[in-house]
Amino acid sequence: MKIISFSWTTPAVKARRKSVTRRDWDRGYAHTFQKGELVQAYDRSPRFGGKRFGMIGILEKPYVESTDQIPDSDWEAEGFAYLEGIGATMNGMTPRRLWDMWHLKPSFQWVVRFEIIEIFQDIRS
Repeated sequence: MKIISFSWTTPAVKARRKSVTRRDWDRGYAHTFQKGELVQAYDRSPRFGGKRFGMIGILEKPYVESTDQIPDSDWEAEGFAYLEGIGATMNGMTPRRLWDMWHLKPSFQWVVRFEIIEIFQDIRS
């Protein structure tokens, strides 16, 4: 089963406040994802010690979009409003700064729209 690692946006997925992600994938890899497919959600890549925390369902076939064409509604769908609210950063960059950079220095990325199927409960000793 395929995986998507969410890294610094994991808290937004766990809070059910993220439903889209943008990826710098090659075309061949992106085309392996299909509408309706279940995908494991990881906090980071398993090869770097990442852990599975949930399952998502792909809502539509991934497509390419320039980051300067992102709809305003994706601020919330990316989980950025939630992440901004909890003070999350990525390499010192706030969600707002990343959003602004996407618009100021556009790049083409694969857009993956998904629904959260399940978030696994943390089991601690």
